Amino acid sequence: MASRVTLDLNPKFTFLSPVSSTASGKLQLAEQVDHAIIALDRRAPIGGDCRVELLEPVMDAELLRIELWVSDLDDYTCTYGFVVSSEDGRVPHARGERLVVNVDPSTHRAAKWNSAFRDSHSELLKDLPSLA
Repeated sequence: MASRVTLDLNPKFTFLSPVSSTASGKLQLAEQVDHAIIALDRRAPIGGDCRVELLEPVMDAELLRIELWVSDLDDYTCTYGFVVSSEDGRVPHARGERLVVNVDPSTHRAAKWNSAFRDSHSELLKDLPSLA
């Protein structure tokens, strides 16, 4: 199940992901985030980096809630921020960032995002004002 929520300062895409039996490790949580990105964009993320900060272990969960937003969007890359939590969102299990690169399938080189991708992802771009 997926949904798109747009609030003035907190745009995000929410995805409920089934938990595999080994979802408590860093690599498996990164895979859960990739499933959410695929649900958002229908393409598997290519290249880039995934940084995961583990917060609480996953214990006996059937579904994880993945909240995605866009931290940075340039011509060739998109950086998603994410929080992985319990299904109800009350227990945060991990947070981090996932950088993806748009790769042209024929040349295997970085390519500019198309306008449809830019438009849909611009809606999820966080633009938080400084508090200082």
